[in-house]
Amino acid sequence: MQKATSQKISIFLSIFFLLAWVYILPPSLSAAGMHELSDNEMAAVYAYGFTTFSFIGDTARVDFNNTSARTWTEVSSIKMGYYSSGWDNDWTNVSLGSSGSDLVARGLFIEAKFSTSGGNLQLDYFRIGTANLTGTVSGSFNSFSGTLDGGATTYSRANLGTTSITSSGGGFYMSLERSGSKMGYTFNWSSATIP
Repeated sequence: MQKATSQKISIFLSIFFLLAWVYILPPSLSAAGMHELSDNEMAAVYAYGFTTFSFIGDTARVDFNNTSARTWTEVSSIKMGYYSSGWDNDWTNVSLGSSGSDLVARGLFIEAKFSTSGGNLQLDYFRIGTANLTGTVSGSFNSFSGTLDGGATTYSRANLGTTSITSSGGGFYMSLERSGSKMGYTFNWSSATIP
């Protein structure tokens, strides 16, 4: 299981960094070039960090400051975390946002927590999320693992049926964890509602 989890993490990280690379690149590299700025031009430049890196205790985190992503995407099936007892998450006919209202994420982050076991460093969890998610995720949640209210209620492979999960600005993250109540793949909203 540890080897399979390691392979899943490697694939997941590769896809994420490829998407992040495409998102950060300018649309055309052919116009790139260097030129000297005058003193007046330099005086007019205000810059601040695009990212913040932190390593506190055993947790590493990258925050993409002042970034946002918006989408209206329809997906026929999202499945994550298959084990002999079933899927952690099995969603069908999924809509991220809607034709009249995009799903909007502001303040993106990546976080990883490590521990040492027998002298070896191991990854305890890996999370990708946002500080502020606004919009609706709808579909048939045949199996749902995660939280919708900041962790007060934890779902583990629950059948929520065909419904919508609406977030009005709270945090959100997708997590892959090795142990605990959120073991496996989970989707976690700090503030979300189901009608």
